[in-house]
Amino acid sequence: MIPVVVENLEEVLPVLAAVCAVTEGRLLNTVEAEFQAAVPGSGSPLRGEALRVAMTGHPFTTRHVDLVDGGGGLVDAVFADPPGSPSSLGEQTVLAVARAIVHSDLDSHSLVVIAYRESPIDLPFRRAIWTLAMMHLQGMPNATLRTLVLVAESTIDTQLHCQSGRGFRLALEGGRLLRRNGIESLNVSAGRIAEHTTPFVLFLGAGFGGSSHLPLGDALRDSAIRRLLGVRAGDIVPSPKLAGRFYQWVWEQGWLSAAEQAMSRADYASQLTLEQVTAVEAKVDPSLPTLREFKAHHDRVVVAPGPAVVDLAYLVAHGVGRLILVTVNFDELVEAAAGASVRRFVTSEEFGDAPAFLERYLRGEEGQVPLLKLHGTISDLPSCVVSDEQTALGLGQAKLDALRVLLSDDPKRLWIYVGASLRDRDVRPALLHEEFGRGLDERWVSPYISESIEQYGALRAPVWRRTGLATLEERFITEVADAFFAAVRRGWR
Repeated sequence: MIPVVVENLEEVLPVLAAVCAVTEGRLLNTVEAEFQAAVPGSGSPLRGEALRVAMTGHPFTTRHVDLVDGGGGLVDAVFADPPGSPSSLGEQTVLAVARAIVHSDLDSHSLVVIAYRESPIDLPFRRAIWTLAMMHLQGMPNATLRTLVLVAESTIDTQLHCQSGRGFRLALEGGRLLRRNGIESLNVSAGRIAEHTTPFVLFLGAGFGGSSHLPLGDALRDSAIRRLLGVRAGDIVPSPKLAGRFYQWVWEQGWLSAAEQAMSRADYASQLTLEQVTAVEAKVDPSLPTLREFKAHHDRVVVAPGPAVVDLAYLVAHGVGRLILVTVNFDELVEAAAGASVRRFVTSEEFGDAPAFLERYLRGEEGQVPLLKLHGTISDLPSCVVSDEQTALGLGQAKLDALRVLLSDDPKRLWIYVGASLRDRDVRPALLHEEFGRGLDERWVSPYISESIEQYGALRAPVWRRTGLATLEERFITEVADAFFAAVRRGWR
């Protein structure tokens, strides 16, 4: 089973058809009319039973997909409980995918590609199709079929498409080909990290808080844009289009900075940060509703952290002297879960004390794991770095001095970015400075290589070529934070 996500199915269909033609495979394009009615049925009962089990809207609804005998060797897919003809494009797509899965051609070709459009489908059945493919069809015995490729036209949904062992293997996003590694790669990399005894850094980005139901930085950014532009809650506008509309509006207001004016609309949209949006928001509403909205949500969920936070708290409790935490997140998930095991540095005054503390910690003279919060903390709103003007000024001397203490030439300090996009305009230039290149052994944990990380890797490439891990791909763990921290915890000693 090879799961694939693409932005535009029409663009890749000719390639898929060509591959199937060369390999004598079969392309089942569920958009075509033949999948709107009964199809020649498979002789294998296994796929039919798997479909009946997995293709359900449970727990949100009792409605599910069932199979019926169409006569003459045909089989049809219908909705049951309650029954009824499909009334929407999404329902028609669900049944078309079901018919493709039980098609007899899966028993007569070694390669079969099933292609469908995910966007019309309700979320419960999006999950059902993905679960059917990843959990039930994966490894299902078949005398002829050797490779089943599931191609979903969709924007990448981390919670759906990037789960450990159930995520896409290939994706096309913005013209880039993305690859994700298998579970074995995670276990090997996490095992080596768990055995690391020299103090190493975990740099926590927005992706770290995903399973704790905190919105990612891009989600907050998009929420602010929708509020500013008056986009209605029910209107589906993809993130890139939102960023493009925001560019147009800011340009019309005359609010683009000199650097932004030199960028193309596409480059601006791809690099747009939360800080840039909140800087514009402050012109319209100085009370910063985006930050206030985040705080209200944060205060509700911080008492019930997700798996990544729970596992990190365990590592902190059993890893004094081995861990150093750095974050650009406002949230207080780590502090709430780890309690007195961490020593937090937030304000300029506190960062003034950080270098001395870190030096003592690295010598084994401190009993708390340091937590450096570069962008402030949500319980102290004035400390939060939320504007483009603030990030344009850089990190500041106190924070830079603290980070420089962590540099090490021999051996280089292991520094692991977890769910970090590396687009922060204050952090990125500092890390790209040659002294950090010489003093850090950088690794990444993220569902896939984003464009901003790819750009960072290209700038760091001259340094890496002198090491045993010469490429970004060799330094990357394509997993969500939950899977990563669970794997490290299993090997932690």
